[in-house]
Amino acid sequence: MAFEITLGFATHQSRDEFVERYVPRGRAQLVTADPEALSATVSVTSQSGAKEVCSLVVAFLAADKQGRVDLTWTGTDGQEQTGEVNAGAGREAELVALRLGAAARAATVK
Repeated sequence: MAFEITLGFATHQSRDEFVERYVPRGRAQLVTADPEALSATVSVTSQSGAKEVCSLVVAFLAADKQGRVDLTWTGTDGQEQTGEVNAGAGREAELVALRLGAAARAATVK
């Protein structure tokens, strides 16, 4: 079962760069990247795949010193969960990766 993560970006250029350059590097599959929206949705099939998405976001933000990416996913309780990763905030990214990984594991184990 696939686990979907929506990533929100500040600009269309940031979204396009992430989709074109970073998504192909990992195990995540692009689900949608609406040309009008500032978001992209990817799916993963494992806990490690979800954590890898966070690693890709951190790598992306390493080049964008003032950037930020908002992540949204459905938690184990069915409620929408959110996390924010800012450039240069490694600890913040680790916490989001742990939360994302746990939710992905619960969703893919069912």
